[in-house]
Amino acid sequence: MLNWTRRVFALALVTTLAACGGSDDITLDPPQNIVQIAQTDSRFTVLAEAVVAANLAGALSAPGPLTVFAPTDAAFNALLTELGITKAQLLADRPLLTAVLQYHVLGSQVLRADVPLGRPITPLAGGIFKVESNAGALVITDGRNRTANITTTDIRAANGVIHVVDKVILPANRNVVETAIASAPEFSLLVEAVVAANLQGTLSGAGPFTVFAPTNAAFAALLTELGTSKEALFADTDLLTKVLTYHVVPGRVLRATVPVGPAITTVNGDTFTVGSTLAITDRRSRTANITATDVLGSNGVIHVIDRVILPNNITLPTSRNIVQTALALPQFSVLAEAVVAANLQGTLAGTGPFTVFAPTNAAFTALLTELGITKEALLADVPLLTAVLQYHVLNGQVLRAAVPVGQAITPLAGGIFKIDSRTAGLVVTDGRNRTANITATDLRTSNGVIHVIDKVLLPPNRNIVETAIASAPEFSILVEAVVAANLQGTLSGTGPFTVFAPTNAAFAALLTELGITKEALLANTPLLTSVLTYHVLPARVLRAGVPVGPAITTVQGGTFTVNSSLAIIDARGRRANITTTDMLTSNGVIHVIDRVILPAP
Repeated sequence: MLNWTRRVFALALVTTLAACGGSDDITLDPPQNIVQIAQTDSRFTVLAEAVVAANLAGALSAPGPLTVFAPTDAAFNALLTELGITKAQLLADRPLLTAVLQYHVLGSQVLRADVPLGRPITPLAGGIFKVESNAGALVITDGRNRTANITTTDIRAANGVIHVVDKVILPANRNVVETAIASAPEFSLLVEAVVAANLQGTLSGAGPFTVFAPTNAAFAALLTELGTSKEALFADTDLLTKVLTYHVVPGRVLRATVPVGPAITTVNGDTFTVGSTLAITDRRSRTANITATDVLGSNGVIHVIDRVILPNNITLPTSRNIVQTALALPQFSVLAEAVVAANLQGTLAGTGPFTVFAPTNAAFTALLTELGITKEALLADVPLLTAVLQYHVLNGQVLRAAVPVGQAITPLAGGIFKIDSRTAGLVVTDGRNRTANITATDLRTSNGVIHVIDKVLLPPNRNIVETAIASAPEFSILVEAVVAANLQGTLSGTGPFTVFAPTNAAFAALLTELGITKEALLANTPLLTSVLTYHVLPARVLRAGVPVGPAITTVQGGTFTVNSSLAIIDARGRRANITTTDMLTSNGVIHVIDRVILPAP
């Protein structure tokens, strides 16, 4: 009876105070817990359903204290649109629902005044999010770098506090590597570099890591600064690894906790400093600006920088000579052995400058198979080894942009090779008409430049006549004709010569045209000699150097012209098509034609 009387009295007192304009904080019953508030507040009907569906009502009704960032119904509706699912599907997916809801809950009470701005906040679900102040308003950045506004703060509950948010926040679903990939193309070179250095597994691990991520523009500037190419830099995996790990700090360091002034130790073991303007000074006194901060990932955080920073514990490509570079890169270990075996290390470590087309270990392995010998046998054959290695070296520095495409290139060993531009890149044709791809260019050294190739080049081992013989049966009649005219000695000489070589089909067509037999033609030495020498130029003229339009004087003394479609018009107005060009030989070059050309009568 006494309790009832007290309740009536209290009710009367509250009514009187309310009528007199008293405090709204006065309440009769004990305050509601977090779940009860969600169930009775019309803003949170979906949240209340979700809590029940995820079987979290008991946990969120416990004594706590807890902090809940409570999404409104509008926030849930926006999430459904974003995910492309229905409310029923969301409520039925208990693992997803539980993870999402627990990501909104902290295991302690954090009032508005105590929110740790800019620092990692760890919810019950794990992972992190952060809260920042923007013109006085609070904004959450979630694990997927989405933002939500905190629209109301400090709704007190019996077991904690509620802050209202206008967006459902989501835990991270990408690690730092996946986050960089998702940010392509801005970080596509960084991702390529991480893969080339085989660091993707490490940076996808548990961490946490803080990555200072250079943009593509930053990598492009570094290549210019070092005077090297992307392919060459990425081929130097030891250097690349040291540079990349210099951009990684162990632990998750958000913008608010970046130490300004003191040295920051990286995974590389070297240090850098950050100034008050968020500029990094690396160990070479170069500066990089931090242009964006706190890109969150499941295993760390990314800060964007506008320059690749460099540690002190590396040797840059431009500081090594060609031999030191080959010794430093594991993919050139056989080349380095070969240079030592041929006693060329002194030459290639000299002032230069030199250009070296450097075969990889895989290229040497393929050569051994091709020649049917062992590495030991190759390294022991010093004359062969010296000739082969010097065939890969040019006097002078020839960068990618200055490569004389299609022209004859003369290496230290003598002879020639040529380089053509194809859709897939640059291709070398060696003296034996074998091709190698240039897989990386412009690896700068202190005494020249290295271009990487995927096949060992070989100097020519056949002259024009031997090449024609080796190409039988296509040129068997041409070879017979050269022998019948006693020209094999001349065309096997020093030269150089350019031969426009008719095929057997071309000779067969000529016999029909002249109405004679092969035997009759081969027996007519003056005619045969005149015709054959009309197919020879007294110099090496590759396809790129064939003059289009002007008369071309042959060894026979007569002339012909070549038009823009690579057709020869002979002295009698007859046409022959050049079907294949630039078959290299030790004393010249062969171009294949589909008709025997004839001098003036």
